[in-house]
Amino acid sequence: MKIKKLLLIVLLSITFIFGMTSCKKQKQKLVVTTNAEFNPFEYVENGKITGFDIDLIRAYANKNDLELDIQDVDFDGALIAVSTGKSDLAIAGITVSEKRKETMSFSNSYYSADQVVIVKDGSKYENLNQDEILTQLSLDNAKIGCQRGTTGEYFIEGDEDWEFDGIKGAEVKSYDNGALAVTALSNGQIDAVIIDSAPARVLCKSIKNVKIVKDVLLTSEEYAIAVNKENTSLVESLNKFIFEAKEDGTLDAIVNKYFGTETEDVVIDDKSTFNKDNILSIFKGLGNTLIITFTAFLLGILLGVLVSLATNMQTKNKALLALKYLAKGYVMIFRGTPIIVQLLIIYYIVFKSFTGNAIWIGVLSFGLNSGAYVSEIVRGGIESVSAGQMEAGRSLGLNYHTVMKKIIFPQAIKNALPSLGNEFISLIKETSVIGFIGAFDLTLAFRKIANATYDYTSTYLLMGLLYFLLVLLFTCILKLIERRLNHDRIKGR
Repeated sequence: MKIKKLLLIVLLSITFIFGMTSCKKQKQKLVVTTNAEFNPFEYVENGKITGFDIDLIRAYANKNDLELDIQDVDFDGALIAVSTGKSDLAIAGITVSEKRKETMSFSNSYYSADQVVIVKDGSKYENLNQDEILTQLSLDNAKIGCQRGTTGEYFIEGDEDWEFDGIKGAEVKSYDNGALAVTALSNGQIDAVIIDSAPARVLCKSIKNVKIVKDVLLTSEEYAIAVNKENTSLVESLNKFIFEAKEDGTLDAIVNKYFGTETEDVVIDDKSTFNKDNILSIFKGLGNTLIITFTAFLLGILLGVLVSLATNMQTKNKALLALKYLAKGYVMIFRGTPIIVQLLIIYYIVFKSFTGNAIWIGVLSFGLNSGAYVSEIVRGGIESVSAGQMEAGRSLGLNYHTVMKKIIFPQAIKNALPSLGNEFISLIKETSVIGFIGAFDLTLAFRKIANATYDYTSTYLLMGLLYFLLVLLFTCILKLIERRLNHDRIKGR
């Protein structure tokens, strides 16, 4: 009796403890999108996203007891995520404009910026004033680089909403980030770069043979935090925080940390291209690439087989006929549109409320795309089997489905194996675009290393070599499997 009472007390105590734990208020999650290729505002260091903007939003989260979920995507993706409600806010050195206000709201400004011109050392543009350099770039039909989707791009092209006249005759060269644009300038591929002043200072210290043209400030603009238009309470909360940060010195402390005073120079740490953190990042990206590839391929095989059977079935049943045409429509759509378009539509439109790991959206997208191609591969395999085998099976009294299952389909899969192997190899390479939705893979790992170290040559060459070795490895494995199957087939005879 005493033991029963003791057990009852223990159980009640455990229940009470767990009950109290579950009652504890969990931190509210704040989903933030950024583009960590805009040093010093946001960049990757030792495998972590840091920078001026990141420190600012962390200060806001700490003050409001929020849990941050920072997602690194390209600049356009950061803005799309906010406008579609996929993230709560975007902070990435975003300039406020009337055009952008149509699709999103903005907090009050937290930083004033300018656009500057970067040219090669010894360039004929380096000693010109603002009017002279714009005129000369126009007369020369110069190739001018910028980051895609930024103020610099609008300034070169001209834009009524931004009230930019543009540089007539100039050829716009848009890059994924400013570092790539300045690297192209250093290589002599373009004539100038127009970019924000703060990252320009960092880039000119990190990349050789380039400099900022003195006393040329093309624009005056304000950075603010972008918020979904429906989330007015978040805008008010951010405005209150920014006001208080300016008053209590929080903002000044962050400014001094990343920019110092006007007389201080930008200090750039020497970064090894392949240090421990970067190597770990490469292995993580490789692991994610293999996970995405294998999982998407298995999903593609499953879908492909089912769709192939649906498109090849012979029936007069209306429901089954509808299924057959639906399957054919699926194949046409996914074979007729680029994988990157499918990826963006599925991530930003179909699953716009999804805030989990983007890898799984990538798996679904690549699986659906692969399924369309696998279905055609399997269909080809079925058609490669002699029609006489179907007739022989039916003459033995077997129905259509039994003949397909027991006789035709096993042979079709064997015949289709080389093509299925090629589909797997293609999938390894296709997954390299998953970084467009912020999922971390092998390509994105190398891109981040290159953007952090500005060593694009060795980084990209190694990336290409690693993909080649990966494809070579799986090609050899697939050939061994084919050889083994052929050996078993001959032995069976």
